[in-house]
Amino acid sequence: MGSEIGYIEGLRRKVGHDPLILACAGCAVLDDAGRVLMQQRGDVDGPWGLPGGAMELGETIEATAVRETFEETGLRVRPEGLLGVYTGTTHTYANGDVVQAVVVVLTATVVDGTLTVDGAETVGLGWFALDDLPGPVFAPHQGMLDDLRNGMRATWT
Repeated sequence: MGSEIGYIEGLRRKVGHDPLILACAGCAVLDDAGRVLMQQRGDVDGPWGLPGGAMELGETIEATAVRETFEETGLRVRPEGLLGVYTGTTHTYANGDVVQAVVVVLTATVVDGTLTVDGAETVGLGWFALDDLPGPVFAPHQGMLDDLRNGMRATWT
């Protein structure tokens, strides 16, 4: 991005840690064995969750999900369907930022790439059976993973 700042960083410069409602997207990436790709997050004390993040201005939800998955995993993915839309909880990050996210999670498969841990945003990556996920799970992602495990699709909360 060069010297440009992202949409969220620009908002945070104006409002500090005040609560924000954010549009976010991510992917539940599944392999041929039915395992899900989990990301160990570096930004919130290491819980595991699905790759994803905030939408930038001008992006579609699908583009956000694909971009965030690539940035956090090194994999290019193809969205296959809608897992669900998740809302309702407020989360406070370790730096004090408060968000209520509207998160669209797509199911996806890998097109190409190599799993890449950047050591900052991502400190671990792995493929896991849905009945043997690593922990702790990033709390806002628990319902998403429950829906995935239970075969739910196109759900919302």
